[in-house]
Amino acid sequence: MHPIIRPMRADDVNAVLALQAIAYADAAFVPEGAAVYLNRMSLAPDLCLVAQSAAGDLLGYLVSHPWHDGKPPALNTQLSALPVPATRWYLHDCAVAASVRGSGVAAALYEAAHDAAVCRGLRCAALVAVGDAAGYWAQRGYRPALGTVPVQALASYGEGACYMTRVLD
Repeated sequence: MHPIIRPMRADDVNAVLALQAIAYADAAFVPEGAAVYLNRMSLAPDLCLVAQSAAGDLLGYLVSHPWHDGKPPALNTQLSALPVPATRWYLHDCAVAASVRGSGVAAALYEAAHDAAVCRGLRCAALVAVGDAAGYWAQRGYRPALGTVPVQALASYGEGACYMTRVLD
């Protein structure tokens, strides 16, 4: 499958929320609302992407932004600004439709956002893996960074959340 990867737009948010609701139906946290996605798009439009089919169906999304070392932003939090200097590419959220899992859509989103992050000069990445996603991110070179953030900083992500980091190529 060769999805079309493009910047996320405000008119994509309802479809993003629909994908999110399915992807996180059994999550140990409350899924985020439209305001968070609109906030991230306004701060880092080049790092908030969607994948769509040739027919225009939304297949997946990836929301990310520059951040700093240490504590990740809590879920359901709008950011007033990005840190200066930003030292990390922070992957906030990524989900794909169940019908295209394993087809390379998530990888295509990741690679496009990765390239944009590297172009911004970001050389390290961080994320909080939820559910069983740590294994997927480990395959992409992320490793648990235990003890680098306070446990309470992960509370909004639910039980078993894992802060992971990697150096970017």
